[in-house]
Amino acid sequence: MSHIKLYSKFDLAREASVWKKIGIFYLPIVLLIAVAAAAIFFYVEPFPRQHTVLATEQRGTVTDQLGDGFQSFFERNGLPLQIESRTGLDEIEKDLRDPGSKINASFVVSGAGSPADYPGLVSLGNVAIAPLWLFYRGDAISVDDPFEYYRDKPIAIGAPGTVSQKLFKTLMELNNPGTGDKPNFLKLPHAEAADQLLAGNIDALFIVDAFSSPIVQRLLQSPDIKLMNFPLVDAYVRRLPFLQKVTVPRGGIDISEIRPPLDVAMLASGVNLLVEKDVHPTVQWAFLLAAREINLKTSNFFPSAGNLPQYKDRGFPLSPVATRFYTSGVPGFFGYLPFWLASLLENVWVVLFALFLLALPIFKKIVGYRGFASQKLLWLHFWELRYLEDELKDSRTAADVKSVLDHLRRLDDQVAATWVVDDQMRHYFNLRRCVASAIQDADKRIAALEKL
Repeated sequence: MSHIKLYSKFDLAREASVWKKIGIFYLPIVLLIAVAAAAIFFYVEPFPRQHTVLATEQRGTVTDQLGDGFQSFFERNGLPLQIESRTGLDEIEKDLRDPGSKINASFVVSGAGSPADYPGLVSLGNVAIAPLWLFYRGDAISVDDPFEYYRDKPIAIGAPGTVSQKLFKTLMELNNPGTGDKPNFLKLPHAEAADQLLAGNIDALFIVDAFSSPIVQRLLQSPDIKLMNFPLVDAYVRRLPFLQKVTVPRGGIDISEIRPPLDVAMLASGVNLLVEKDVHPTVQWAFLLAAREINLKTSNFFPSAGNLPQYKDRGFPLSPVATRFYTSGVPGFFGYLPFWLASLLENVWVVLFALFLLALPIFKKIVGYRGFASQKLLWLHFWELRYLEDELKDSRTAADVKSVLDHLRRLDDQVAATWVVDDQMRHYFNLRRCVASAIQDADKRIAALEKL
């Protein structure tokens, strides 16, 4: 048993020695492969090299709430995400257009911006819905076109550059062309406008925000404030495809007091998440999975909106990552591996698959490469023996022969340490015999020269 163990250790040592020699033999090819692998690694860029900066609107809005959810998801998965708050869409658009701006991701509500406004961005889809709320006070109002009704009445429409102000203008112009900016369209911040409406200083307030918005909730809970019904909601959706229909059911706000007393049909728009085209795929996967998690954990007051994220506003082109997400779903290994590793595999799986296909034939030929190197090493030893035999023949003194003898003995040690494949074994023993014969000849030459 001890003999087998010693033989195994010696066997492994010789195997390591020969592979070291094989590595030196193939060093130029190895270096070339290493350079190619480094180039592929640099091209694929498996990890983000820059921070992600997400622009949101003012505190309490739907985009601000989404930003908090995204930041929580990013932190849990070891990705940096910086949130930058802006007062309105105009400021966000200005930052996105500025090449020097650090913002590389933002929310854009469908209808408040067009793809032409964001040429360098791609979409990750709709990550939330933003209902269009028209609150008013006083007697119940039943009209076909609420915007025409408030054409000449005081109504707060949001601060300049906000989503609310932009969508109000779009909807007002739909059936009331040439309306423009009228003095009765009060461009007030939402919080101030809500205070004014509750105090009775204005008649109505138009706001685009989530059901969970503190301002929306404050107005919904006030018994003095009513919610406008849109009888022509289906017609609006037909004219403006980026909109969708949502309904506040009878008693949906307060079932004990049955508020509202009737179903209220409303319009809603999608909240698109746009990113710069060069935002790293890992970051895009994080945004998409965070949006899905937020939707699953959030109680959706408007179930007709469907599962989020989704690709509804097709005016914005999808990123390649989002295209895979919506067509193929989330890869299964995201459920088993750490996020960074799962996203890395998703980013480089094509390269890994290609390398695997290349590795198969290489693996099949590795024995041949090893055999070729084994044969080459033996032939190199044979050539060295040939040169030493020539030197031995030309030696005229005992000192010269002893020098050749030293080289022969080193060669014998090298040959003994050389591992060869099975079909080269006969050449190995033939070489050992030839070296031994040369050593014997050298010993005889030394003895003969020393007698002279």
